[in-house]
Amino acid sequence: MNLYFFWGSIILFVSTLIFYVVFLSLMYYWHEKQITFVVAPLLFAFDFFLIAFLIMAIIVIFLQYLPDILILLK
Repeated sequence: MNLYFFWGSIILFVSTLIFYVVFLSLMYYWHEKQITFVVAPLLFAFDFFLIAFLIMAIIVIFLQYLPDILILLK
């Protein structure tokens, strides 16, 4: 079971790196060109996915440590 969380955390880390590379390149492109009708919706979509990623990461971390938390509460 720990092996799944290990590979899952590596996948989350790599997807976060890809996310920030694309997000920062879009911000730089918006800073250079000021094309708001194309880039602004993409930035808002990335903000939505960032929030969803953080919520999923918190849930996964909580579920991973739930047995330890339950043992401490006994």
